[in-house]
Amino acid sequence: MPVVVLATESEWLPRVISIRLALPVVMLAVLWAWETLRPFFELQQTRNRHAVRNLTLAVCNAFVMGVLFGAATVATATWTSDNGFGLLQLIDRFPVARFTAGLMLLDGWMYVWHRLNHRVTLLWRFHRAHHSDPNMDVTTASRFHLGEHLISATLRLVLIPLLGLSLWQIVIYEMAVVVMTHFHHANITVGRADRWLRCLIVTPDMHKVHHSRWQPETDSNYAVVLSVWDRLARTLQLNPDPHSIAIGLDEFTDDCWQSIRGMLRTPFAGGQRPGLTQETEGQSEQESRSTTHT
Repeated sequence: MPVVVLATESEWLPRVISIRLALPVVMLAVLWAWETLRPFFELQQTRNRHAVRNLTLAVCNAFVMGVLFGAATVATATWTSDNGFGLLQLIDRFPVARFTAGLMLLDGWMYVWHRLNHRVTLLWRFHRAHHSDPNMDVTTASRFHLGEHLISATLRLVLIPLLGLSLWQIVIYEMAVVVMTHFHHANITVGRADRWLRCLIVTPDMHKVHHSRWQPETDSNYAVVLSVWDRLARTLQLNPDPHSIAIGLDEFTDDCWQSIRGMLRTPFAGGQRPGLTQETEGQSEQESRSTTHT
């Protein structure tokens, strides 16, 4: 981020926030059209109903989160900047490096948070509302249980002063998350370009593996924006035939779990996190999979 932009924060920040608010609508429209013209998986007859359900949940969540955490996030970030608090103060003399480091720390935290959602049973119960979508498309990018949002936002309020994050860093990173999550959840493929793009960012073919019903694939590819975190943590998995991936969760196949009421009830349904009751997978099953590890 150029220093001149940082110096005119009060002038430009409201405009950037306006763009941030409009960005989900733009990404949804563009990728919905792409899915319609060139879908990766066959389009479902219930596609429109599926979209209405996911987006209704998303809009309700956005309203609640805006009321509960909008002002709190701004106030926390403003206090942090005004008081020179947090880890990033150590490189305060280097604005560009500090800004970049803040974005990297946020993305690294998102990797850790996502991985915790798969390892901690309580968190997984909320997160499986996202994974229970059997027809992943661009609307799945905003299909999350309110409980997951509440926990995540609360932790971020603690993270802001600890790291010394500015409101600029938070808004710009949120914009990157909106673009990337809509992109890699969309029912599309970028073909051979996926191989090169995933060296830097999370791609649609890479994220399809994460939404697999097969637990060893589900517990991989946690990165949100930059794919480097999965490479460093050795959690990157690739499937040479993404068409073979079965999306969703076996215990939530009935349509009742795809309604708004069903998604809200998902954390309170029976059943444990996939794989917890089976310490090992059968060797024959593992050998039958064509997944490759990188």
